[in-house]
Amino acid sequence: MDEDHEKMVLDKLLEEERRGVMLTGFIRENVYEFLTRRKGYREEEIEVDVPFEVSTEREKEVCSVDFIVKAAGRRIIAIKCALSALESIERHALAFSRVAGGIPISVVTSSDYSRVLDTETGRLVSEELASIPDRAAALSEQFRPLSIPEERLRMERRILLAFNTLACRLKGACGEDQCRGVH
Repeated sequence: MDEDHEKMVLDKLLEEERRGVMLTGFIRENVYEFLTRRKGYREEEIEVDVPFEVSTEREKEVCSVDFIVKAAGRRIIAIKCALSALESIERHALAFSRVAGGIPISVVTSSDYSRVLDTETGRLVSEELASIPDRAAALSEQFRPLSIPEERLRMERRILLAFNTLACRLKGACGEDQCRGVH
């Protein structure tokens, strides 16, 4: 492939990536509005793009999800937004929730379609974002962080880092500073 053709292909891929980022931003806005207006969470109870350092024996990277929702000072819901193929990223959400302190509920959503998962078992609870607990229920149920055995955490860290690696699949498609995290 000649240099001009390669540049044209890369430009096209970058344009598609930018379009995806814009659409994901729209999904994120919808989910944030849903959490505050329909579920009653306060702005200070919703953490956005919180970096979480993940380490194995050989690697250390920063990972994140789109939102972490807190109730009574405890992280109870981790939400990952995506354009499509939610089933393909639900394992990322589960691994993140387990590694980031045992967050009990994991969600992947395109805002129109969602998969709400029990983090401990990985079981699908619902395919509706509306099924996540509202603020009042979250406060009354006293969700507790999950206790994940260390051997399981080692495996979950590796899974999470594998998703990070897959996020930057095109050489030169993202800035050097972005390639160390999920975006």
